[in-house]
Amino acid sequence: MKAKFNIKNYTTEVPADRSILEIEKLLTLFGASAIIKEYTSERVHSLTFRLQDETFRLPANVKGVEKILFEGIRAQRDSEKRRADKAYRVSRRILKDWTHAQLSLIASGQAHAMEIFITYMYDGKTTLFQKLMEGKLLTAKKEK
Repeated sequence: MKAKFNIKNYTTEVPADRSILEIEKLLTLFGASAIIKEYTSERVHSLTFRLQDETFRLPANVKGVEKILFEGIRAQRDSEKRRADKAYRVSRRILKDWTHAQLSLIASGQAHAMEIFITYMYDGKTTLFQKLMEGKLLTAKKEK
């Protein structure tokens, strides 16, 4: 789906590592009691954190960002590595801004952590959203 507008942070030059550190700082300031970074190929694949006695996992879809950023003729001008690097940088910056906005809703009393992050609830293997997409939630309901 081609966006009819530019996605947030599409021009960012902020290194992904800085955005990740800012996410960690935000989570800590807003009360996270633990934060775990999971790596794939020397890059942070996801952040898992504990907030209000629940565990959540925030993945970022770098390939999805890359597809939107480089659809069409622009993709031919950049090397595959440059495209991947930019998509990684942009995806992390978007995640940082989104996380800050969500934590602000919680801190201001407009929402509960569970309300905001429920699809990212993590049981150590999968998120609630992943279970839903795999049909596991519907199966569990039928078995009762």
